[in-house]
Amino acid sequence: MQHRAYVPAHASRSRWGRALAILGAAAAVVLTASMLPLIGRDRSDATILRPVADHPGAVTSLPEPSAPAPASSSAKPKRAAPKRTAKAPAKPVKQQVKAATDDGWRLVWADEFSAAELDRSKWNLRNGEGRDIDKGCNVSSSANTFVSGGKLTLRALRRSATCSSQTRQFTQSYLDTIGRHTWTYGRFEMRARSPNKPGSSKGLWPAFWLRPADGGNGEIDVTELPGGDDWYAKSTAAIFYDYSPVKQDTRIALPGGGYPGDGFHTYATEWTADSLTWFIDGEKVWTRDRSTTPFFDKVFLKPYDIRLNFQVGGWLGDPDASTAFPADFVVDYVRVYQR
Repeated sequence: MQHRAYVPAHASRSRWGRALAILGAAAAVVLTASMLPLIGRDRSDATILRPVADHPGAVTSLPEPSAPAPASSSAKPKRAAPKRTAKAPAKPVKQQVKAATDDGWRLVWADEFSAAELDRSKWNLRNGEGRDIDKGCNVSSSANTFVSGGKLTLRALRRSATCSSQTRQFTQSYLDTIGRHTWTYGRFEMRARSPNKPGSSKGLWPAFWLRPADGGNGEIDVTELPGGDDWYAKSTAAIFYDYSPVKQDTRIALPGGGYPGDGFHTYATEWTADSLTWFIDGEKVWTRDRSTTPFFDKVFLKPYDIRLNFQVGGWLGDPDASTAFPADFVVDYVRVYQR
């Protein structure tokens, strides 16, 4: 027997009434299904309905206090803090040239050797010259004279070379400013490191000096730095009238201790119309004037040029088997000041 569904007496038995009843039942099923995911859900991702304080009858959805809400997948990832790295130590910078000194000297000429090669507008570099006062051959080879790292190197080598119709066993370097630059009076300053050390420098002789532009009598040796065990530890300051020799000279220990080959040292001579005064590392070490030097007015009142050279052998002895080659006379700068 087939049973018909019970329909309340007040409901319409028309086709439209039945349709409305069916729609109502369907809506109830959908509402019930939408609530099923909340039943039995783990508290770790459930939401709790709480009253809103300002509206007692309303509710809002808040995260469970015991578990933070999961991060949104669209949130930008935090950037890692950049790693701090220690700064590399600054490279030493060459001391700036003073345009004037505190005692009135004004810079008029200088070579800081900052170019890639020797500045030939400032210097002559002798070549193929053999002199009777030493045992080396002056050559213009880049093996003997070169600029690098802001410094000039004059290098002596145990190497055979022919010069002045002679074959010699050493090559050496000789620079001058003849025909390019001359000065009457001034402060002539060089900072350099001698090649000479105990036990290995016999016969090595670098120097920084001046000669008259007219080629006549006179010489001012700002410093001579001969090698050998009897000589390497001091600087020689000297003046000449001629090479008979009529001269005055002195051997000077470095004021701060040490010796010229242990590092860079500064050598200077201040030449005025009345005196000559020598300095090593800023300390005054010797003075000549009319009271000490009868020939002062005869030779020190005219223009001079600069000589910068490294000779091998000569008056103070020749190299022997103990002499170390190559030997480098390294010059940081040459500066000329005037008042």
